[in-house]
Amino acid sequence: MKRLAALMLMAVVVLASGCIGGNTGLTEKKVLNAIQNIETARYSQNFSMSMHFIDPDTNKTVNLTMMGHEKGIFNKTSHLEIGNMTIKAHTMGMNMTMNWPYFRNGSKVYFKVDGKWYYVSPQDNLYTQANGSLNINYIKTLLNEKNVTIKKLSDGYAFRVNVTFWEYVNATNQSSYLSKVWGKNSSDVMNITTKSGWVEVHLRNDGTPTFIETFMDIVITVKGYDGKTTNIYLTVHNRVAFSDINEHFTIKAPKGIEKAGNFEDVVW
Repeated sequence: MKRLAALMLMAVVVLASGCIGGNTGLTEKKVLNAIQNIETARYSQNFSMSMHFIDPDTNKTVNLTMMGHEKGIFNKTSHLEIGNMTIKAHTMGMNMTMNWPYFRNGSKVYFKVDGKWYYVSPQDNLYTQANGSLNINYIKTLLNEKNVTIKKLSDGYAFRVNVTFWEYVNATNQSSYLSKVWGKNSSDVMNITTKSGWVEVHLRNDGTPTFIETFMDIVITVKGYDGKTTNIYLTVHNRVAFSDINEHFTIKAPKGIEKAGNFEDVVW
């Protein structure tokens, strides 16, 4: 059950020096400068996930669907962020709903569950969900590590590039939680194959990113304690829109944050 819960959380995530090709008038330097100049922004994220596998114990198919919405604001200079994440999931005849406010202050991340704040460890994959600026940094990685061609649109520019699951996870520093869940020898108990994966980024005329769309279709092969393997088929679709870039925001620490508990007590 712990492994299944970890896979559910991983779905929320998903959830590599190159050049910019094409004669578009928008150079790599302009885009990187525009990204560097982003200090504050408001973001709105929608994601969906579907997963199915055959339970080796019952030989029955288990289906899981999940939809979510996340919105918030961040300030890179002060390292502050505040927002709210809503997730609706359906599996095995059960409906689950989570509505979790979150707050980030520097390297410390908190989620509010059932009226109480909890501290989230950096080793937990939810840690990165309270970091909207991480999506901005991911674009920098794509430009530095991939051969990207930017195309001119009527209202700006865009580029699309193929990525694997591991390229995405490693580039956004979201792999540490795998070591915690699966152990140091995670490759001995699981293997992830990317059937299809891509990222599309839309840019303003000055190179400022306004929209990121990510799609992943992967197969997770898990080895059980008995040595038998199970294939888990997972599809994730994620869209993030940025607005009010470099507008002034006041982000204050929520009440009760000083009495935060440990988030692991909620999950496990």
